[in-house]
Order: sequence, then C-alpha cells, then structure tokens
Amino acid sequence: MTSQPNTPLKPQTKIPWYVYFVGAIIYTVLASWLFRESDSPVLAWLCIISSPVGFFYAWRAWKQDQEK
Repeated sequence: MTSQPNTPLKPQTKIPWYVYFVGAIIYTVLASWLFRESDSPVLAWLCIISSPVGFFYAWRAWKQDQEK
C-alpha cells in the first residue's frame, strides 16, 4: 500500500495593515462613546487599553509591507 505524498499547505494570507488600523480606530471611537454614555466605564477602559495594540499591529504590518 502506497501513501500519498504530503500535499503542500495553502500559504497563509496576511491580514493587511489597514484592517488593524480600522479596528484600532473603531476601538478608540467606541471607548470615547462608552466614556460619555456609560455609568460604569469598565468596557471603555478595556477598549482604550486595547486600541494602542491595534495601532501597533497596524504599524508593524505596514513596516513589513514597506520592506518587501
């Protein structure tokens, strides 16, 4: 009985940098809205802390695109 050779996996597609950027903007806007409207701004703090992470990922992905 012969075994089939390992088929190459489909290369992973990278998420474009602008998707991270748009996500970070959404988190920033959501945080500002939650700070204004909410009585308990726990979720707003979570969004405002997560927002710079999205900007960092966007910057890193943009930098990798520029190197290629």
